[in-house]
Amino acid sequence: MMVAQVVECPLERELRLPPGGDWKSVVLRAVKAEEGFETWSGEGMELTRRGMDGAIGLKMEGRVVALRAMGLVGVEGVGEMRVGEMGFMSGPVAVRVRRGALGFGAREVVVERSGSWFVGARCGGKLVVSEWRGEGGKGVDVNGDGKVDVNSPAEYARGKGGMAKFAWEGKGYVMEGVDWAKRVMVMRETEVGPEFRVGEVVEDFAYVDRLGVAKRLSEGAEDFTVIDFWASWCGPCIAAFPQLQAMGEQYRLRVLGVNGDEDREAASKVLAQFVVMWPDVQETRPGWLYEYRLRVGLYPTYLLLDRERKIVWRGESTVELLEEVKQRVMRR
Repeated sequence: MMVAQVVECPLERELRLPPGGDWKSVVLRAVKAEEGFETWSGEGMELTRRGMDGAIGLKMEGRVVALRAMGLVGVEGVGEMRVGEMGFMSGPVAVRVRRGALGFGAREVVVERSGSWFVGARCGGKLVVSEWRGEGGKGVDVNGDGKVDVNSPAEYARGKGGMAKFAWEGKGYVMEGVDWAKRVMVMRETEVGPEFRVGEVVEDFAYVDRLGVAKRLSEGAEDFTVIDFWASWCGPCIAAFPQLQAMGEQYRLRVLGVNGDEDREAASKVLAQFVVMWPDVQETRPGWLYEYRLRVGLYPTYLLLDRERKIVWRGESTVELLEEVKQRVMRR
């Protein structure tokens, strides 16, 4: 039995913007303005438009925010809001103003602003981030490129609450959150789990699909099984559904989805919309095996298993998967 090692990583001195899109709408209301200008105000922001040329200015808590063009649709910038708790004096706030929302004489305008802050730390030279109040995303720079990739399930967990599990350099870690008294991020060592490499035999597991039917990985008469790691926020994953459906029917191939969503309802809506017929895993026994779906670095990731559950191919391309299946079926 492994004795869990606790790692405490010192917090960085400044808050940072969320590593992924985290936006909320803010309503500003018209207030009295100088002649030739329109002004809207609310939630510490003041937005001004000059009637002569439509130029937009923005202040946040009295400070001017430097704005840059957001293509042709509007402007964006980063300001600061006072925090005044947990030892941080202020935090960055990204703001977007879309020109289409600024109707002439509008009594109200809607702008977008980032909804939270992240704290950063360094664990073993790796950047680690956690949502300010610990209720949102958490991430680790697993590949060492200096940033947390929000599109990589190996580096970023989107769940609300709970614990996020990551693995790097042969060890597994659970991020337990921030200890504000010590001003550290707390990580605890845990099981490493499978690496899903070619040649590995995937442990047989029981699972319950979205219809509530209990099954096992080892069941089924098919010669090959494709495990599809996907998520509802992954466009390429969803676009590949028809190809996977056709592939399974043509080559008597079993397809098994492994859903990476913390929000199961979001996944269920997508599956219903696209009439996905294959089983979709939302939990396993043993449970830690499902947790280590995060070992894949990109969605979609496909594992091709033979009858002995050995991984004979791994990749992210549906086209390459189809070619691999064709070749192996022809050699049977």
